[in-house]
Parts: sequence; C-alpha cells; structure tokens
Amino acid sequence: MAKQKSGLGRFFGFLWRALAIVYGLFMFLSLFMLPIFVYFLVASNGPPEVEQDTALVWAPVGNLIEQRTSDAATEIVGQLFAPQDQETVVYNLVKSLDKAASDPRIQMAFLKLDEMGAAGAGQLQDLAEAINRFKQSGKRVVAWSPTYNQSQYYLAAQADEVYLDPLGFVFLEGYGVFNPYFKEALDKLGVKINVFRVGEYKSFVEPFTRNDMSPQARAANRAWLNSIWTTYKEKVAPARQLDPAALESYIATFDQALVENNGDAAQVALKAGLVTQILPLEAVHEKMRERVGKDDEHGSFRQINNYDYLRAVAAEANAPGDSKISMVVVEGPIVDGESSRGSVGGDTIARLISDVRRDDHAAALLLRVNSPGGSLFASETIRREVELTRDAGKPVVVSMAGVAASGGYWISMDADKILAQTNTITGSLGVFGIVPTVSEPLKKLGIHTDGLGTTELSGALRVDQPLSPQVKRILQSGIEHAYSEFITKVAEARGMSVAAVDRIAQGRVWSGADAERIGLVDAFGGLPEAIAQAAELAGLQPDDYELEIKRQPTQWGEWLNFFSSRISTQWLAQWSSLLPESPVFNWISSGLNDPRGIYAHCFCEPAAADSRP
Repeated sequence: MAKQKSGLGRFFGFLWRALAIVYGLFMFLSLFMLPIFVYFLVASNGPPEVEQDTALVWAPVGNLIEQRTSDAATEIVGQLFAPQDQETVVYNLVKSLDKAASDPRIQMAFLKLDEMGAAGAGQLQDLAEAINRFKQSGKRVVAWSPTYNQSQYYLAAQADEVYLDPLGFVFLEGYGVFNPYFKEALDKLGVKINVFRVGEYKSFVEPFTRNDMSPQARAANRAWLNSIWTTYKEKVAPARQLDPAALESYIATFDQALVENNGDAAQVALKAGLVTQILPLEAVHEKMRERVGKDDEHGSFRQINNYDYLRAVAAEANAPGDSKISMVVVEGPIVDGESSRGSVGGDTIARLISDVRRDDHAAALLLRVNSPGGSLFASETIRREVELTRDAGKPVVVSMAGVAASGGYWISMDADKILAQTNTITGSLGVFGIVPTVSEPLKKLGIHTDGLGTTELSGALRVDQPLSPQVKRILQSGIEHAYSEFITKVAEARGMSVAAVDRIAQGRVWSGADAERIGLVDAFGGLPEAIAQAAELAGLQPDDYELEIKRQPTQWGEWLNFFSSRISTQWLAQWSSLLPESPVFNWISSGLNDPRGIYAHCFCEPAAADSRP
C-alpha cells in the first residue's frame, strides 16, 4: 500500500503545481500574446512625419543581411529582448538613401557607423553606390564614428565630411583567408578523413587533409583577394582625394606613425588624409544643428532615422500598379529541407519561387543571392524552379551580393541575366564529399566492430570501419558525375563549351571583376540595377510595378525557440569563442544534411576585414 503523504508534503505539492500553472500561463502570454501586443502597439502610433530641412540619419546596426528570417512582430520583440542580435537589411539602407535623394524635405544625410557589424565586400559596394547617388542629387553627406574598422571606413570615405573622435582610430588591414588545419591532430587521433572531390582548386577539404594551404589554393586565393583589395583601394582612396598607394603606405607605416604621434591614432588618420576633422560627437551634432536646425524635443539636430523614414514614405506612397517584381532572397548556407535561422532550405526557396511562377501579378523574378552554397541536392531543387520560371516566360534576374559561389552559383546559372559587384565572390564550380572513419581510435579504446550483411555494401558507410575500395569507387564516381553535371549545366546556361567552363571551374574562386571577364556574370551592378533589369526584361515602366519581397514564413517553433534560446545561445557563444574563427566551423554548424553527402560549398569569405585591434 502506498505511503500517505503528510499534510506538509501535500501543501508543497499543491504549491509546486500552482507555480507550474502560473509559469505555463506566463510563457503562453510571453510567446504568443506579447509579440502581438507589441506589434499592434507600435503600429497604432502611425507612421512618423518627415519635417522640412531634416537630416536622414543613416545608422546600420549589427551585421548587414539581405533579408530577415523573422516577421515584423518577431523583429520588434527581438529589438526589445535581444538588442545584441539586431541586424540591418542592405536593401532598406539603399532604398532610404535613394528615396531621400529626391525628397525636398531631406537636406542632407548623417552616416552614424559605430554600430555597424560585419558586411560582405559586395554589400559594401551596394551601399557605397547608394551614398554616391545621394551625393549626386546635390545633397551633402557627413560621416561620424568613434572608430572605423575597414568596412565602416569604406562607407565613411564616400561622405563629403568624415569625422573621428579624438580617442578614435581608423584601422585598415586588407583582406585575408585564414583557416585552421587538422591533419596532424586527426592523425594522432587515428581518424581517417576520406575525401572525394573534383577540381584542382577546390580547397575546402584541405583543413582535413593538410597542415597548411596547398600551392594551388594559395595562388587562387591570392588572385581573388588581390582583386577585391584593389577594388577597395580604388573606391576609397579617390573618394578622399588620395592615391590608392596611400592606403598601402598607411597600413605599412601605421606602427611608426603611432610612435611619432605619441600613440595618437586619431592624429595619424588626420595627417594621412583619411578623415576631415577630429571632433567628439556633440561637436558634430552642433555642426548639424547649424545646418538643419535644432530638434527642440530632444535637443539634437532635426533628424529622422532610415527605419522611420521608410515607414513614412511607405505611408505616403501612391498605390502601385497591378504588376510586381518578386524578389526571393537566398542568404546563408544551403541545406536540404526547410529554412531555419542561419541557413536556407532548398524546399523553402523552391516553394517561394514556385509561388512567383504561379502568381499572375508577378511579372519577373529577382533572385538575390548571398550564399557560399552547401547541399548539392538542395541547390539543384532551387535551380530547377528557376529554370521552370524562366521557361514559363517570366524573366529571371540574379543579383549577387557579397558571395554567390559554388552552390550559390549553381542556383544562379539559369537566370536570364546575372549581375554582380566587382567585389562579389563567385565561381568555385566544384563538388566534394567527406566521409570520416573512426575505426582506429575505437580500437585504441578497445572497441571493435564485427557483424555480417547480406551484400558487400551492407554497413559499408559505417564510420566505425574503413571504407572498402568498392565504396571509394562508388563515392568518387558520384562526385565526378556531379561535377560533370555542374560544368555541363553552366555551359548550356552561359552559352559556352564544356571545355571552356572546365578551364575556369576546377573549384576556383573568382572575384566579380574576373567573373564578368570570363563570362560567369553578365554585368556589374547592385540591387537597383538588378531591379531595373528585371523590369526592362518584363516590359514594365518604372511607375507600373512594385517590388515584392517574398518572406520565408516564420514557424511557430521560431517563437518557442526565441526565449528558450537566450540562455543556450549565450552558453554556446562562450564555448564557440574557444574555437578558432573559421568558415569550416560555420559550415559544420550549419548542418550537413545532403541526402547523397555531396556538397557544392565554398569556404571563400575573406577574414579579418572587420576586426579591431
């Protein structure tokens, strides 16, 4: 017979159940009701008003991205509860400047760059071009930050006036590719990494098979790194009326200049001509008040930030025509299945493209690609939908952002037009597969594998036993077939011979400048040029359409994960900080789920461009 609980035990049991119910109700309200309440609270305030003689405060916050993975309500809640996770959409920054350029109420732009995080080289070109279009309208641009890293300075240099805090610095370092290499460690552990690849320059498997960068990878990396660094200097130096060699000299003599100026890095930047004047923020605000007037409510200058400005102009806009250009964004590693935070699912993107194809009001598809690739099967799923859309008579234009390589190029090749920036990273036409085996480490631990199967292939891919020669031939044949499919499809899509594509493929990475020269892209340009190209191919006039951005749907699981991930994300961040920063780790953490284990992925994003000393 069960022992009867004491009165005190029953009391604490009741109290515990009551607390559990209250906690459950609180979580329900937090996860489901609070976001809706906050969203409608913000929306009920209505759009802000744009006053006369106003400065547009253009202030990117966090990393620059192509599209948010959450809906509007989630964004608002995220800003309240997790401001460190804020991100800024590149198109919104471009659009705000382009709208303000022709708005008589906007007198000038103030670039506040201190909170801007990481950005791709191609994305920086998009933004720099938007700044220069704004300047061409006759309006001035002022930039300020307490310090400038390389990405921030790229944008600041485009301004008419560049201000730096007295305790600040401008830190330029060029571009580089650095990866950890694990062969010696894996050999010590007895782990066997079986690599299957095609392409002399397909170097992303090297961290598992070598202790250093191969000569082929070193030569290829040097070529595209030099190309994007040259573009950086050519865009930044003339904007400050400097010779590109002056930037090289600034970097090479930075230590000596600091010693000569008693460690005053702000003076070093001023003497080098990188900034206009050294001023604290309040002094810059005073200059702005003299030009656009004072905001009596807040005591600063009359201003509106880029986010509020877009809300205001959207409310004022006339109703567009029935036609639209639908933009689908592919950002992050490509994985099989559905999209999740940090990666893009082949099924999700294919479904969005299919929706565009079946939408009678969608006159063209604009595919914005910012991806190093990933799962070959998922990439092919997306490519097939692109091909079907084009064959259905709807023009398809690809706009490449910071990187559109390997699988990112696979999904792009069948477009009617491919546009890229000179600093876009693309190419890397190659495939690979990796199968680790850990039989030797297990033997050292006294763990042995034995058994039997009905055929020679039974259990052939188990990681606890070596791969047989038969399985190795099967895997290598599959990789070679995938590579053949890759270059054949590129040849057909780009009107080239297979041999010609093979010569520029082999897994080699190209800058956008070189990709245009060898025929992988059609023209240079950012999002505005891509939108205009799509409208032209669809036969639309500028005022006859709207741009529709197809958003990936937010799953209810995203809401559940939002709060519960706060603690786990911080815990993981602590541990991940112990690992070297590397695209290899980023790729592994994004998910290896290709059904055939074949990947078209490029570890080709330049490192150390945004670091601070």
